[in-house]
Formats: sequence, structure tokens, C-alpha cells
Amino acid sequence: MAYVRQRGNQLAIVHGQRDPETKKVEQRVLFTIYSQPEALELLGKGGKGGRYRFESFMEHEYPELRFDWKKIHAAVAEKLDALPETYEYKAERLQSQFRADLRAFTRQLALADPRWLFSSAQLIKSQRHELTFLRDLIDWRLQTCDEEEDEWNRDDPFYWRFALTQREVPCGVEEFASELYEKGQDEEAESLFLLLIECFDGYAEGHNYLGLIALGREDLNEAISLFERTMELGRRKFPRRTAKKDYWSLLETRPYMRGLRNLCLTLNRAGRYDEALTLCDRLDSECGDDITADAHRASIYLNMAEWEQAIVTANRLHQLFPEENMTAALAAFELGKKDEATWRFLHGALNKPRAARMLLGLRTRALSSRGHEEVTDHNAGVSFRHDLGGFLAEQRAASKRFFRKILNSPAVVELLEEKAAVHERWSSRPKPEAEWRAAFDRKRLMETPEFSRDQAGLLSLAGPTGSAKSKKTKAKKKTKRRTARSR
Repeated sequence: MAYVRQRGNQLAIVHGQRDPETKKVEQRVLFTIYSQPEALELLGKGGKGGRYRFESFMEHEYPELRFDWKKIHAAVAEKLDALPETYEYKAERLQSQFRADLRAFTRQLALADPRWLFSSAQLIKSQRHELTFLRDLIDWRLQTCDEEEDEWNRDDPFYWRFALTQREVPCGVEEFASELYEKGQDEEAESLFLLLIECFDGYAEGHNYLGLIALGREDLNEAISLFERTMELGRRKFPRRTAKKDYWSLLETRPYMRGLRNLCLTLNRAGRYDEALTLCDRLDSECGDDITADAHRASIYLNMAEWEQAIVTANRLHQLFPEENMTAALAAFELGKKDEATWRFLHGALNKPRAARMLLGLRTRALSSRGHEEVTDHNAGVSFRHDLGGFLAEQRAASKRFFRKILNSPAVVELLEEKAAVHERWSSRPKPEAEWRAAFDRKRLMETPEFSRDQAGLLSLAGPTGSAKSKKTKAKKKTKRRTARSR
């Protein structure tokens, strides 16, 4: 609970916190009030909306704390006479800390001359990514510093907006770092996120990105640790009262949910299935995110050889995510349900043809474009190879033959080629409109589970894994080999 303390001719809103090493409770200064006009402003006796604006800034800056504003206002009003009538806010709040940090950085950079000392060269080289980012950030700030003042960028006379937005990483800076990650520049992104974590205490998203980078390196233990830290820091950002239905719509809850989702995924890949299922239950019951929970459960159940559970769970998702039917298909085959395995796999393949080949370990062509559908198809295949790793490592040869036969059969190859052609006609938006509409309607039809059921039945794909003729041929070859050995 925050409260007010007098410090000389200043008032401080403080909060008691226990030092993790000494175990002693120490006062942490949240905000300092420097003058009577400022105090009157936050009490609602100054400019219009001053009290509401101040309380909103404070609660946003410290979402983990509770503020009894009635008691805080009473304490400020009681000690009002201790404050001076004027104060130089620009020098104190806007300039002092910036100038001090700028001096410190300038001094360090001036001293580290690579031409003078090899150790300086090593130091600069070790911070190359961070310094490159700072160079770009300085250019960015200088290019935009001539903006005209308006109602959207204007601060108040006490610089509350500047002073009370110091704990969160600015959106533009985070986007700069996340773009490096999206481009696959993991080394640069990792350096920058580590720097941002040091600069901004409690930066949950930074730990989440570092976890994703570790996951990409298949350093599962490190990724698990980072996602757990993401959840820990993200939970502190929650508003005091958060309804389950609002979890994903509130920006404050997203770091926690991302950490929880990614931890589920990583525990599955690490083979810690029971722990992963427990977190799926938390995603479902605590956060109301049943869709992501089921997506993880379907993979986990298949890895655990819980075939029925895998089918039931994947079936709840296949209308939204058709590729989940491939998970269900693998489980259905293990239960001897070849007809079901056939149409489900065909449905997944018609929606994500590249992912289907990757799931079966078949070669794929290089990406011909970076269109959304092709990229998501490829990413689905990558996820399959990782998330179903437990099952794929033990997959029976009969299962591989069965699904490869489906995918390589002339009838299915023809369907996949037709689907690709239809998609091309639709995406190019040909004229007249009727031609585009016909392509769109055919594309939508071919992506439905009903279409795959009908085609699977017509093509008789669920039969034995070899024709009677091929079996006779194999039998003749075996007889010839036996005769040759006996001679």
C-alpha cells in the first residue's frame, strides 16, 4: 500500500518493500511532489482533470500496487504548507537525469578508443549490436525532434507525462527489436533484448522473446526458465480486477498469457507431458483460452499415445485450424480407423499441403513467394516436426507408408494441383468477376471437411497399403530369391 512521507520541503509517495537479501523493509519512492501548485493539481484543485490524470498515470506506472487515494489526498493536504510555492520542474524532471546519463555514456565511449588500446577494441566489438542500435535510435530521435506541439504530444507544467512513463519499453523501441527477431537475426535481437531488460526493470516481453530465441536454438531448459520468468513478471502487470473474458483483450495480461502458452509448448517438446497438460488446464480455466489449450493438448496426447483423446481434442479445432485434422489422422490410424484417418489427413493436406509433406518427412520445394498462406503453411509444418517429436520418433513404418501412399496417389496429387491452380486464380483476381467468384467458391469447397470425406470415399484411399497385383508381384520376387538361394 502506498503512503505519503515528508522529506525536507518535499512530499514523497512511497511504498514499503522488503529487500530480498537483507529481508529489511525499505521505502521505495514512487513519486516526489515538489511544490504547492503541483499538490493542488493532483488534489483536483488546480487545472481541469488534474486529479484524474495523475491517478491514471500512477496506476498505469505501478499496476502491481494498490493506492488508497482518499488517504493519500488527506496526507498531501495536511502537509501542503511544507512545500514551496514554486519549483523549476524542467531542470529537475526533464533535463537532470537525461543529462547525467548522457554525460556518463559520452565519457565511457570517449575513453574506449580502439586505436589506443586493444582492450578497448575488444570492448567496443563485444557491444557492437547494442551500439549499432543506439546509433539508429539517435538518428531516429533527431529526425523527429522538430515536431510541432499539439494536444496529443503536449505535457503538463509539472512534466507528469514524462516522469510517469519511465518503466515501460516504448512501443517503437520494442518493435525495432522484435523486427530483428522476425527477420531471423537472432544474435542481434538477443543482444538488444538483453540490453532492454537491463534498462527496464520488469520487462516481461523481453524475457518472452529471449525464450523464443532459446527455443529456436533448441535450448529447452533455458527457454523454460525464460518463459517462467515472463509469467512471473507478466502477472505483476495485471489490473486489480481482471475478468477471464478480458484476458487477451487487455494489453496488461498479454505478456503473462504469451509466457504461459510458450511454456506449454516448450514442456511438450521437452517430453514433460504431465506438466504441460497442467498448464493447458490453467490456460483454459484461468485465462479462458480453451482454443490454444486444446491445440497444445492434441499434440501432447498424440505424443503420449492417448489416441482417442488426441482425436477428440483435435476434432474440436479442425474447423478453425484444418491442419489439426492431420494430428487426428495419425491417431485414428493407430486405432485401426483407416477410413477416418484418410479423410482427416486429406482435409489437412488440402489446406496445408506443404505442412503435410513436412510432417511425413518428404522433400518440399523452396518457398516460391513470401505470401501469407505459403508462409503459414510452412510454419505449420515446422511446428508439426517439433511439437509431435515424441510421436514421430516412434512412428511405425506402416503409419508412414499409409500416409505417404495417400499423399502420393495420382488422385490426391491431381486434387492438390487443382487446389493450387484454383488458389492462384483466386489470388490474382482475374476479370470478369464471375471467374474470380468461381475460383473462390471452388477453393472454399475444397477446404471443407465434407469435400475430403466425399473424395476419400470416391477414391477408396483407405484400403490396403498395396494392391492385389503388387502383392502378387512381391510374392513372385520372394519365390525367385528363395529358388536362387537354394541353388
